[in-house]
Amino acid sequence: MLNENKIRLMTKMAVFEKREGTKDERMDAFFKGDYISSQLLRSFLCATLSFAILLGVYCYYNFESLMLSVYSMDLLSFMGQIIVIYVIFTALVLAVTFIVYAKRYDRMRKGMQAYYRMLSGLSASYQRKEES
Repeated sequence: MLNENKIRLMTKMAVFEKREGTKDERMDAFFKGDYISSQLLRSFLCATLSFAILLGVYCYYNFESLMLSVYSMDLLSFMGQIIVIYVIFTALVLAVTFIVYAKRYDRMRKGMQAYYRMLSGLSASYQRKEES
């Protein structure tokens, strides 16, 4: 005889596994700090590369004016400004990354806890069936 509660539970579990399950299982292998740290490292590298590309495009676009003023400008203060802009840009990217991935991890933990509760409920229903 079919147990409708078991079928509903198994269907919910299958839907979870199909949608978020594989991605969430990979995230669940990490502690929260480790997961966020790895994402921050990736974001730092991407932010550095992005800033270098943007700086290159800016220099290419303004090449003539930069070449005309290179001897009259203070190169140390110009490099200082670029470094300050880089630090601000990177700090903003890392702050956004931290917020986004902390929320994703928390959402994943809630989903995995619900999945484990469903799994425990299913296991308990099989245990009850074997005892009867």
